Amino acid sequence: MKIAREDYRKLAFPSAAAVVLVALGAAFVATTEHYLDAAKSAREAAKVRRVQAQTRVERVAEEEREISRNLVHYQKMVERGLVGQENRLDLIDQIARIKKERKLFEIKYNIDPQKPLDYPGVKPAGELDFVASRMKLDMLLLHEEDLLDFLADLDLAGKSHLSVRGCTLSRSGAPPPSSNAPRLRSECQIDLIVLRQAQS
Repeated sequence: MKIAREDYRKLAFPSAAAVVLVALGAAFVATTEHYLDAAKSAREAAKVRRVQAQTRVERVAEEEREISRNLVHYQKMVERGLVGQENRLDLIDQIARIKKERKLFEIKYNIDPQKPLDYPGVKPAGELDFVASRMKLDMLLLHEEDLLDFLADLDLAGKSHLSVRGCTLSRSGAPPPSSNAPRLRSECQIDLIVLRQAQS
C-alpha cells in the first residue's frame, strides 16, 4: 500500500508534535532528576547542619555545667581564704595555735617567697594564677601521728592548700629518759598553694 504525498502532509504536524512531546518529556525527566538531586543535597546539608547545631548545643551545655562546677569550687576556695595574697602573719599564728593545742615539741620552719606553681599540667586559670610558697618544716615528735595531726590541722585552718612534697623521719638521738620526750625528728618540704590575680 502506497502513502500518498497528501498523507505525508497530514502526518507532518502529528509527527512534529510527537517529536516535541518526546523532547519535552526528556527535558521534564532531566529537570525532575535535577530537582530531586538538589532536594537530596539540601536534605543532606540540612541533616549535617542539624547535627552540627546539636553538637554545639551539647558543647555549650557541657561548658555551662563545667563553669557551674568551677564556680562552686572557686566559691569554696574563696570561703577558705585560698584566693588572694598570702597572709604570713595568719600562718604563723595558726602554727603557734596548733603547737599549743596539740602540745607539740619544737617546730622550726622557713617559708620561701611565692613563685608560680610548677606542677606538671597545672596552667593559669584565666585571670588567676596558682602560686606556691615552699615551706621547710623541722619538727620534734613523740610519734608519727603528731606530724599527721599537725599537717591536717594546718590544712584545715590555714589560708592555703597544703601539698606535701616529701617528708623524712629519723630517730632524734639517744633513747629518751622519759616517755614524754621526743623520739623522732621530721623534715618536710611543703607547698602552700593559693590562687592569685594574674600579673599583667
